[in-house]
Amino acid sequence: MAPVFTELYDRVAAGKETEIVLRVNSTPDYREKLQAELDVIKNSEMWQSGATLRALRPERRKK
Repeated sequence: MAPVFTELYDRVAAGKETEIVLRVNSTPDYREKLQAELDVIKNSEMWQSGATLRALRPERRKK
């Protein structure tokens, strides 16, 4: 797993990730594309499971 993180850190340090974000967010339809990506994540089984588990945290329970 360490080589993956090393590559990610190198990409961030080199500015490659920033370059991607700036390029993508400069397109006229970036908001629509972003919302579509967020909807896919929000509707995923993993995200739904996380939401259920977070709701069960003691600090979230009504007293």
